[in-house]
Amino acid sequence: MAEPDALHRTELAVTGGRRLEASGVFHLRGAAYTVTFETPAGLATFLGLYLAEADDTKVARCHLTPQGTGLPAANLRFHLNRAHQVAAAVLIAMDADGRSHSWMTHGAAASIGSAANVVLAHDTWHPLETALPPESFITVDQLRTMLAQWAFGETLPPPAVAWRSVRDVGWF
Repeated sequence: MAEPDALHRTELAVTGGRRLEASGVFHLRGAAYTVTFETPAGLATFLGLYLAEADDTKVARCHLTPQGTGLPAANLRFHLNRAHQVAAAVLIAMDADGRSHSWMTHGAAASIGSAANVVLAHDTWHPLETALPPESFITVDQLRTMLAQWAFGETLPPPAVAWRSVRDVGWF
């Protein structure tokens, strides 16, 4: 499989050279939290809590937003299954020329999820219509590394896992 084209952070649709802020909406024990990640250590601390206590019936929604604009330049959604320690993600990024780029994780954890009949999706409200294929499954440990690279790394998609280009998934 060919590697998907990567985007450097400087190629994203960022107005006026603003710094990108990483944030997300996460569900834990019946509550939704909007979190902004200021440092890699802050992200790691939050992920420790989230991966232990997540409501894994809900999809996490993450954003890279130019500071002060409120309009994301990149969105990442992921779903995980804590019991089987698998996850899958989709990522959409808008480049400075207004072109949309979309990727889906491509992992080796398909056999884990398939054997357990795990269903992961990229939309909590339409899980059957947005189910991710088993070949997109990665391990939760890989997810943790990938999220750190997504939030603070230099390129999208994050190189911690394999990705494949996909058609726009329609929720930018």
